[in-house]
Amino acid sequence: MERWEWLIEGKAGIFQDPALGCFTEDPIALVHFARIGETDTVLDLGTGNGVMCLYAAARYGGVYTGIDIDEAQIALARRSAERNGQAIRFLSLRAEDAPDTLGHGTFTRVLMNPPYFTAGEPGLRAKARHADDSLLSDWCHAAFLLLNNGGTLALCYPADRLAALFRALDENRLAPKRMQLLMSGQRARLALVEAKKLGKDGVTITVVPDRRTEQTPEGSGARPAQLV
Repeated sequence: MERWEWLIEGKAGIFQDPALGCFTEDPIALVHFARIGETDTVLDLGTGNGVMCLYAAARYGGVYTGIDIDEAQIALARRSAERNGQAIRFLSLRAEDAPDTLGHGTFTRVLMNPPYFTAGEPGLRAKARHADDSLLSDWCHAAFLLLNNGGTLALCYPADRLAALFRALDENRLAPKRMQLLMSGQRARLALVEAKKLGKDGVTITVVPDRRTEQTPEGSGARPAQLV
């Protein structure tokens, strides 16, 4: 059943439908990591219900566009932005088509929470997030074309699949500059990575405790206030 939840109490919220899949704390952590400023033009590739655009716009300012092929999710995102009074553009659009539609070199920052869950998981969310290295490379290529020179891509990806991520970034001339590893016990669970278009080699790596609520059921939604 569809529900409304606050992202920032009294300032910005989001419509969610568990049947379509609800966000976790990972995209919120990515927004905090991405260092977005009020002068940035930001694109969220694979925006889903728009959580990163909705939250980042309320917290940091900037100009936002979110794209996704799921028209039902885009409809939710548009309703959330309207209720929040946010001028965010949400479009039903494939990542591969975005450069020609939105313009090459249009954005200073691209956000990406790409498909990476395994195919064996049940439900619509897993189907939408089937691990596919070729898809990852396609998305990185789109990000390269969409970014202006010196623009940055910020994304999250499973720590145990970083080899595939770094291959895709290298193939598309996106140089990793910062990486933050979120820990689950003694192991890294998730990597937050910032890569610069046409950047030079050299990456700074930090390790932080994982602030995700491990016992929160899938689809229940995150509590971003814990990260504010």
